[in-house]
Amino acid sequence: MERKEIICSAYRMTGGNNFYDGMITCSTLSGKAVCRLVWDMNKAENDAYLEKALSGIPENFSGKLLEVPVGAGILTMPVYQTMPEADITCLDYSADMMGQAQEKADRQCDLPAGRCGGTSLCRRYL
Repeated sequence: MERKEIICSAYRMTGGNNFYDGMITCSTLSGKAVCRLVWDMNKAENDAYLEKALSGIPENFSGKLLEVPVGAGILTMPVYQTMPEADITCLDYSADMMGQAQEKADRQCDLPAGRCGGTSLCRRYL
């Protein structure tokens, strides 16, 4: 298998299920295991870390924002809902992750398809 195919396969495996969301939010049994064993954090520490990571986005942000990689959008789509004036572009290497982010944007936002606040979901492939 070529390097490109190996990378694509790994992204498909991670992005094609809910493992990623559970891992990044420390909300599932397997996610909690990853948080504890790999990152040495419990749920409360993980939540504090994520809050700090997202705190760099000012309240009522109305400029341009580029999120790379968007992943599945589990962390940022809810934040983007609070920024209707922002011009946000989301990119990810994985088409599966972009698909999940698109679904979250469509489901969580009462706006035209693919728009969450000013979010434009774009796909980037190999």
